[in-house]
Amino acid sequence: MKASIWLVAGAIGLLLSAAASAQADAAAPIPVENFFRRPAVAAPQLSPAGDRIAMLMAGPEDRTVLAVAEVSNPRKWIGIARFSDADVRSFHWVNDKRLVFDAIDFKSPLGEQFSGGLYAVNVDGSDPMWLVGRGHKQDIEGHVASRPLRSNHVLRTTVRDGSNDVIVERYNLRYEHEAGSTSMFRLDTTTRALKALLKDEPENASGWVLDRTGVPRAALSIDKQGLAKVLWRTDPGDSWTDLARYNVWVPPAGSVAPKAIDFDGQLLVTSTQANVEGTAALFRYDVAKRKVDGSPIVALKGFDFTGDVLFDPVARKMAGVSFVSDAAGVEWFDPGVKALQARLDKLLPNTVNMFTCTTCSTQRHFVVTSWSDRQSPIYMLLDREKEGKDSLNLIGVSRPWIDAARMAEQDFVRIKARDGLEFPAYVTKPKGKGPWPTVVLVHGGPWVRGGSWGWDSDSQFLAARGYLVVEPEFRGSVGFGYKLFRASWKQWGLSMQDDVTDATQWAVAQGLADPKRIAIAGASCGGYATMMGLVKEPELYRAGINWVGVTDIEMMYTVDWSDFREEYKRYGMPSMVGDREKDRAQLDATSPLKRAKEITKPVLMAYGGEDYRVPLPHGTKMRDALKAAGKVEVEWVEYSDEGHGFLLLKNNVDFWSRVERFLARHLK
Repeated sequence: MKASIWLVAGAIGLLLSAAASAQADAAAPIPVENFFRRPAVAAPQLSPAGDRIAMLMAGPEDRTVLAVAEVSNPRKWIGIARFSDADVRSFHWVNDKRLVFDAIDFKSPLGEQFSGGLYAVNVDGSDPMWLVGRGHKQDIEGHVASRPLRSNHVLRTTVRDGSNDVIVERYNLRYEHEAGSTSMFRLDTTTRALKALLKDEPENASGWVLDRTGVPRAALSIDKQGLAKVLWRTDPGDSWTDLARYNVWVPPAGSVAPKAIDFDGQLLVTSTQANVEGTAALFRYDVAKRKVDGSPIVALKGFDFTGDVLFDPVARKMAGVSFVSDAAGVEWFDPGVKALQARLDKLLPNTVNMFTCTTCSTQRHFVVTSWSDRQSPIYMLLDREKEGKDSLNLIGVSRPWIDAARMAEQDFVRIKARDGLEFPAYVTKPKGKGPWPTVVLVHGGPWVRGGSWGWDSDSQFLAARGYLVVEPEFRGSVGFGYKLFRASWKQWGLSMQDDVTDATQWAVAQGLADPKRIAIAGASCGGYATMMGLVKEPELYRAGINWVGVTDIEMMYTVDWSDFREEYKRYGMPSMVGDREKDRAQLDATSPLKRAKEITKPVLMAYGGEDYRVPLPHGTKMRDALKAAGKVEVEWVEYSDEGHGFLLLKNNVDFWSRVERFLARHLK
């Protein structure tokens, strides 16, 4: 790390000039690169005292750096930390005078990335300290007294008690007797001194939940067979007690997950409700009765609560919660902050407007992030009731080269599948009037959420090229209730695939999608859905785009250099994906590789040579099978040093340029 001081002279003015230039050039096609460039500025955070702002921004030699500005002059930035061979990735305030941050090298491909390490520096750029290494070589080089901690240590949280300490979590996977467990430490960011938070860690413990003083009070203990125990103790000297048990690989409805601990020592958990969708809500948990206590604190109709609890240390209470419904948001409990949010939303009525706070009830300034489906994030400084009136000052624009007026609108809809199950989808509409040529964009996972309402580089790029983009949250997608999640078990290529088909046909029925010009596309599990879509629906899709996609379920079990844990393959996948012996006929029938001869529409395939999630043979064997069948055009590209996704800008530009040309040949 190189710590240095430099001034970002006129940075905001340059950003605004770039935005004006983008608007002036509205007639020209938006360059591919503009959708996939790193943001010019990102993630501003207010210091605990509220007198400074730190932010990531473009610095010398095209590197992302950490910079600080005074609240009184939020356009005069002073760089405090940068690397000559890496970029600052994320950061946190330790106290009013010190910050911690990690790194990534945006000039190297994904396959060459290691851990992000951890570093600390003072607010004036002084006293830099390398805390955690970034990979195996750094773990072993140098004298033990001077080298950083090994890269299996990661930042867990800041302490915010006035000290220079943070809390780090050590992954113990390299030790056989602690397989799957983690340990918690307090780390001094000025001396690298490490102090264990516990002397009596439960076996296989991880998923720690700390109380408001930074003491671990709850955890999950998961054995190799996937049995999870929710552990708790009321006081540090108590024995650990077992609150609940369930199979983490095939979790049942009603599973309790520790979330946070209130100032009064009350455990807060998430658990599914007894409603039709089985959505998860935030509850207080009665330790004595071993059950959730009364009505939920927060419950979202049609959505799981997956956010964070926001605490106010001055008022010593919950100030609010963050959440994601169709879009991200915050529900404030503090009346004063709730009123401030209402005033802010009135000032900025067409965007999602989120701010965080350290001492919500008392602080004067807030960093606001505003965005919409058409507007990538803009950052502002809110001054609460200055001279009797709230005021907003611009901090920065994340992508000044993107003209929001040229971006597409996105809608959140719910679609009824052929079996009556309802699932969500996001629909991004290009300019003009439909029906449009369409790309059905399938997310990976599959047991993740695909996205939320807001600006997205992939869908906006496709919409800018004139395509309707349909993104189904098919069964298995999380965040929408246990019922939708549970309906996906052993349904790869079956009802999960039918949901994608039903979303496509819904778009046609709505007059949005041109039925003669539809392509299916996706990465990872979405790449699998692409190939199975071409197998099952040869008349519906004109072409397919598969990047880093699974092509054979059998290979998920047999490719032994993937990063799938053996425990998951033994105890989770047979129940959720399919049993290799009992479900052999089904797995063969839902293998695109084994049904390659049935694919008759052109395919673009892109893979990373260093992908350990979906190793390269998934791509090469599928490519070779399609070419041997001799029925379709196959465009193939391998990015030899990339992993499960493409990090280098040049590779993203190359890939999406190929996508543009491929779609133009087959849908226009």
